[in-house]
Amino acid sequence: MLRNDRELKAAKKQLSKLNELYETQMKDLKQKGLTEEQAKDSLSSSFTYARQCQEEIELYEKLKKGELPPENAFSTRGKYFVAARIARGMTQRELALKLGAKESSVSRDERNEYHGISMEKMDKLAAVLDLRVLIESA
Repeated sequence: MLRNDRELKAAKKQLSKLNELYETQMKDLKQKGLTEEQAKDSLSSSFTYARQCQEEIELYEKLKKGELPPENAFSTRGKYFVAARIARGMTQRELALKLGAKESSVSRDERNEYHGISMEKMDKLAAVLDLRVLIESA
């Protein structure tokens, strides 16, 4: 998941390289006698990776516009917290200030998708991000 504009820029550059590589490899495979379908099958993992990269870029751009999908659209609650921060227009530095924490702490927590944070920290994070956290029994 992209967490900031620097990562967005890097992802766009990576996607551009992936697309160029895909086109070059497709051309080479066709010149070696493979059909279009065979060449696509051969490059399916590269295509899948490029598609995932494109989806991450699109999600980040939607979040930057303030569009926050429902929590169940994310594989973890931590990713949802990161998405909410982005959709609220907050940088990691701004979130850290509101939490009374260091920016490096927020960065580390986001890298770890907030895994293992205390209930107190989760409550504070949810309040700052204007989210309601529901805890259900198993």
